[in-house]
Amino acid sequence: MRILFTALALTLALGAAFAAAPTGDTVNTKCPVSGEPVKEGVVVSTDKGDIGVCCNKCKAAVEKWDDAKKAKYVANAVASQDSDDAKADKKATDDGKWKGEPYLLDVCAASGRPLDVKGTPTTKVIEGRELKFCCGGCASAVAKDTAKWFPKIDEKIKASQVALYPTEKCVVSGEPLMEDGEDVATSVVVGNRLFRVCCDMCVKKVKADPAKYAAKLDTLAMAAQLKDYPLKACVVNPNAEVDEDSKKLMIGGRLVQVCCKKCARKVMSDPAKYVAQVDAARAKAGEGKHKGDAKGEHKGAGKGEHKGEHKGEHGKG
Repeated sequence: MRILFTALALTLALGAAFAAAPTGDTVNTKCPVSGEPVKEGVVVSTDKGDIGVCCNKCKAAVEKWDDAKKAKYVANAVASQDSDDAKADKKATDDGKWKGEPYLLDVCAASGRPLDVKGTPTTKVIEGRELKFCCGGCASAVAKDTAKWFPKIDEKIKASQVALYPTEKCVVSGEPLMEDGEDVATSVVVGNRLFRVCCDMCVKKVKADPAKYAAKLDTLAMAAQLKDYPLKACVVNPNAEVDEDSKKLMIGGRLVQVCCKKCARKVMSDPAKYVAQVDAARAKAGEGKHKGDAKGEHKGAGKGEHKGEHKGEHGKG
């Protein structure tokens, strides 16, 4: 009986170790010894990259490899990873179907409460769009009555994206969306993405081919946001700087810059987390600029007024 319990405990422990997700910082996702998923934090470091393993026993085995064998394994793993990326890119290109944007709000799509108010949020795809909820009850309520809930969710998404919307012209016709200082745009959300158009006919065109118009908006938004991108470092790896050659991702109308494909994959595994970091940095930069402008105006005005008044009084006297 004791042996049975010991075996059961060992099985559970190994199961937990094997179920652990890779960190994304290793060159591999499967242990080179056992073939099981790698365990977070259990790695063999090399000059070319970290080899992930599933347990300390396998780690000891890999550590016994000579440098040449380790280097060959890392090179093959990286090559395989690049090949998988190329296949994924080709599939996305061949597919040609826009999958919509991830849900980026930090509140429940239904209740409006923080997503983690009840623990781990619930993610559900409803009628082709990703939504996040504070609990399964909210997810079920929306799924049962999308006609009621989608307009409410759309209003939240419009409010979160309008400030960075990159053009004052209809994305379909090119017609202006402002007349005599008044906003005359019709706003529509498709696949969690805000589109501002001039008329109902253009709304129909956006819904018929959202990928086409999302691509147009991304091109405009990237050009606009590159001018004052608020971070100098990769959003994933703060030790790596970003520049004009860095990899650029457009997510929900927001530009996110990373230093490499590995960091890009990490961003896409949790886009809301990294978009929130860029948004926070942009807000902070905006506050600093506002304070600087206000301080400069106050200082300049005070100095000029005081100097003028003093000069006038002196001349008069």
